[in-house]
Amino acid sequence: MKINNNSIDIVALFSSLICAVHCATIPLLLSFSSLGSLHFLGNKFIEWAFISLGLIFIIISLLPSYKKIHKNSKPLIIAFLGFLLIAFGRLNLSEIFEIVNTVAGAFIVSYAHYLNWKLLRFKTN
Repeated sequence: MKINNNSIDIVALFSSLICAVHCATIPLLLSFSSLGSLHFLGNKFIEWAFISLGLIFIIISLLPSYKKIHKNSKPLIIAFLGFLLIAFGRLNLSEIFEIVNTVAGAFIVSYAHYLNWKLLRFKTN
């Protein structure tokens, strides 16, 4: 079974959105005393797993699509900017700085995959 880049972009788009929701809601959930037992969701391993997964999706989706199909660097540039924001969030200047940058970066990476998906659909039709 061959997996095409359209499928990978859809999975990558939703994983980036899940990452954004995770980063936005976990601090809120953990602040409620009755949900304090959910501290494992704020684990650094989960955060780095999402970041690593995002980078893997860029390598197996955006890069080959750019090289072989549409030759449009816009999705790659947008994804790079999204990961730059996520990296700024890792500086730990403050919790709100981390949340805002990470969520914005994840949404930008999602948009890069959406744009790549649209470009692939346009080129294949």
